[in-house]
This record gives sequence, C-alpha cells and structure tokens, in this order.
Amino acid sequence: MNTDLGLIFKNLSIVGLDVIVIPFIFITVLTYLNRDTKRFLANGFGLNSELYLGFLGIFFHELSHLVTALVFGHRIDRVRLLKRLHPDQPGFDGQPDLALGYVNHSWNQRNWYQTTGNLFIGIAPIFGCAAVLLGLTAVLVPSLFQGMLTLVANPFALDWVGFRQALGGDTHAGLRWTLMLVLSLNISVGGFDLSTADFANSRIGFIGFVTLVTILTVGLTMLNHVAAFLKIVTAAMILLAVVLSYALLVSLITNLLVRLALQIKDH
Repeated sequence: MNTDLGLIFKNLSIVGLDVIVIPFIFITVLTYLNRDTKRFLANGFGLNSELYLGFLGIFFHELSHLVTALVFGHRIDRVRLLKRLHPDQPGFDGQPDLALGYVNHSWNQRNWYQTTGNLFIGIAPIFGCAAVLLGLTAVLVPSLFQGMLTLVANPFALDWVGFRQALGGDTHAGLRWTLMLVLSLNISVGGFDLSTADFANSRIGFIGFVTLVTILTVGLTMLNHVAAFLKIVTAAMILLAVVLSYALLVSLITNLLVRLALQIKDH
C-alpha cells in the first residue's frame, strides 16, 4: 500500500484541477459572457429575441437538467423545455412569466446520492451543450473530431503533430463549417448560461462531490491503481476544455456582433 503523502497530494491536485478548477473557470466566464449578450438582446431587440437566436441552446440546456435529474432519481414536478416569455402573465410561482424553459424537481434530502446529484443537475447544461457541440463536430467536421481524439490519446503528452495531420479532407468544408458555426452560435447563446438558481442548486451537492472525489483519488493512489483514473479524467477534461474554448470564442464573437447590431439599430 502506497502511503506517500506527496504523491497523494499531487494526485489530488491534478484531479481537483481537472474536475473543479477548470470547469469552474469555463462555467463562470461563459455564464457572464452569455448573460451580457442576452441583456443586450433583451434591451435592444425585445425579451423574446433570445428565443429566436438561441432556441436550440435553450432546449438542450433544459434537456440536460431533465436527463441529469432523472439519472439521480429526482422527482420531476414541472417541465417546459422551450417556451415564449409572457411578462404580462403570472408564471406557476405567481411572478411574471420570464422563463424560456424550466425543469422543476424535488429530492429526498436524506438521500446522499440524490443530494449530491444537485451539483451535476445544476451544471448539466455546460456539459450537455458541450456534448452536443462535440457531436456536431463528429458529424459536420469529422477530421477535426478525429484530430481532437488523437490530441488527447495521451493527455500528459498531447499529440499536436497527430492533431494537425488529422485535419482536412472533409468534403464541402465551407458548407460544413458554415452550418457548424450557425448551429454553434444558437447553442452557445441559449445554452451556456447558468441561472442563479442553477448555481444555488449546484452548491447543495458540492460537498458530497468533493468528498467522493477525494476518497476515490486517495484510495486509488494508496492501492497503486490511480494511473488509469488520472489518464481518463485528464483526457476528458482536455477534450471538454477544447470544446468549451470553441464555445467561448463563438460566444465572444456573438456578443460583439449583437453589440454592433445594437449600435447600428440605434443610429
């Protein structure tokens, strides 16, 4: 049994960076940027403009909440994956109806699994929309998808040469990339934005998740079986970081275009 405290803390640092720090940075920046875009859209083009520009993202955002809630055994009380805003009408909570979609769920607070699941349910749209973008890449730009897989085959020695060699060769590349960018814009605007309720929900399960990850990492390190675990976690996080970096770039471009459109509209 390995009781090297230095190695244990090193592995905890790697896993913590992979599953907590990096996702938190992307989640925070994407949420801020897309909220800013939505604010400009609502102020300049009407409350429902986000629906028209980001309906795919809204749908996959709420679907991610729904699927993850079901995985963690939560009871689903109300679901609308996509809807128009009706600010002049009361919603189910009696407040003005300003929701473009919602998934209301409840859980047994004495059940550790269901309680910890709140973390994953809250942040599910980030991973769900990233998975959709990755799937679109596989279908529309398969050479890029293959290059990404080649890149992370050994996450501790990224194969940039193999990544570059895999690129190119897609038929009708211009049309494919145009469609990819249009769909990505829609998904990024509507999907990569966690609400205040999402963040609050995530905090409920955070302690349970950190406890589980710590126990798993320490246990595997002590049993000398941590290498495969670290490789899988790091590869998955690098792949996610690549997809979210693309989503961040698309979100930034969209934000600038919306600001420009608003300037043109006002003048």
